[in-house]
Amino acid sequence: MTIKQSVINTFNRIGIDPTLDNTGKSQEAFNRFTGESVAVTPLVAECIAKVYEISNQYEGGNYKIPTSDFDRIRYFVAEVDPTAYNTCLD
Repeated sequence: MTIKQSVINTFNRIGIDPTLDNTGKSQEAFNRFTGESVAVTPLVAECIAKVYEISNQYEGGNYKIPTSDFDRIRYFVAEVDPTAYNTCLD
């Protein structure tokens, strides 16, 4: 999978390692509200965890991370793993 440079730049700004997807392993990601789970790559799992982390920061009044970076991570998950997006982020 080729990751767009704009997404890599976002990953670098917020601390996601874009090479995580190359491990060939699968892990579970969980919806923090429903508890539903889905098997995902480590990169997608990290993206989902980062979306939750940023969301918690926003709810606490910390807007340090631009909304565009938050959205770019979400759109990346939707593009590469629609099932994970629908299960965990939608």
